[in-house]
Amino acid sequence: MNNEYHFYDTSALLERANTLSEFEENIVISTTVLEELEKIKSSNNKDEVVKQMARKIIRYIKNNPTEIEVICYVDDMLDYVRNLGIESSTPDNKILAAAIWYDQHVAPDNTTFFTNDLSLSVIANLYFGEDSICSIENSSDYYKGYVTVNLNEEELSNLYQYPNIPLLEHYTNEYVFVENIDGELVDILCWTGERYRPLIYKTFSSKMFGTIKPMKNDKYQRCAFDSLANNQMTLLKGPAGTGKSIIALSYLFYQLEEGQIDKIIVFCNTVATKNSAKLGYYPGSRDDKLLDSQIGNFLASKLGGKIEVERLMKEETLILLPLSDIRGFDTSGMNAGIYITEAQNMDISLMKLALQRIGEDSIVIIDGDCEAQVDLQAFSGANNGMKRASEVFRGEDFYGEVELGKIHRGRIATTAQKM
Repeated sequence: MNNEYHFYDTSALLERANTLSEFEENIVISTTVLEELEKIKSSNNKDEVVKQMARKIIRYIKNNPTEIEVICYVDDMLDYVRNLGIESSTPDNKILAAAIWYDQHVAPDNTTFFTNDLSLSVIANLYFGEDSICSIENSSDYYKGYVTVNLNEEELSNLYQYPNIPLLEHYTNEYVFVENIDGELVDILCWTGERYRPLIYKTFSSKMFGTIKPMKNDKYQRCAFDSLANNQMTLLKGPAGTGKSIIALSYLFYQLEEGQIDKIIVFCNTVATKNSAKLGYYPGSRDDKLLDSQIGNFLASKLGGKIEVERLMKEETLILLPLSDIRGFDTSGMNAGIYITEAQNMDISLMKLALQRIGEDSIVIIDGDCEAQVDLQAFSGANNGMKRASEVFRGEDFYGEVELGKIHRGRIATTAQKM
């Protein structure tokens, strides 16, 4: 440990939820942050991904009590914020007050304040100065494909008047959830690399799936629809039940029926579910084995049964290609929609090999959950191909990424996310 102390607010700590064990600096938080995390983990108004991150942080602090220093907030600390001309006693101001107290009494001139909240960073700048305030929105390897900003009326007016001035350091095609100071969503924008644009998409309609639109106006699904409509390559991630596969497949069949693509090719790595009993080898041809495996069951559940999947495969409208046979394959000239599903079960070399098969006339959709559904140790951590694809492609003008954060499958699936 060095003599530098990093004081985190709730938003910044949530961004580090997946990299807590990698902390090398002296981390400090206040009890107000713990109170907010407790509220978040059981809130009916928060998305499942955020709630899962809050639970993960609380468990980590409980199991590693010496790794993160917790400062007890007391009301007298609020005088430090009042001295800046701020009278309100919001949770953010209480956190900032504790950070100022810590800087003055424990680590003078050695405290850096971490926040991803734009409004709080403006207030914190009055004390710490710009050089001692950090946002980790894009400094972490974990990327969601979107950020949230809270703006007052003047800041909202400036945003629309000067859409070419970025609020933060964005990746190209990164989405921005614009909230007012009360935390209400007022708009969703996309940074093009030059300016903010509104979301541009339409619903998907096909004979296979009917009309598909964002469920309950889900803001994450709206971003996913927009990315598919505007990018050659889209990566969708998130917990089970958030709509990754139905969005991906419905879009591909919509494109197929509209004549935009000629076939759908599914790249698959048929890995048995973690901790499950192995059933051994399946009889039959390669396609027979694939139909009896995880990918066959998945497609049958989405496309109306195994007979329908077999029909599509016989017509070569749908091709299942196991990664074991992918070397030398080239989609150039096929005008295909490539679907890489359960992509969390790929290491870097497999993902690289798969993406090197993609010709310029094909579109690509990748989906998976690299945080909770990795089924082999060989695909975990820094060797995960889905994570590495995100790191390499984010910022490219043909690439979009969205973490879906709301479970729509039902109450049982939603509650199971807490396990």
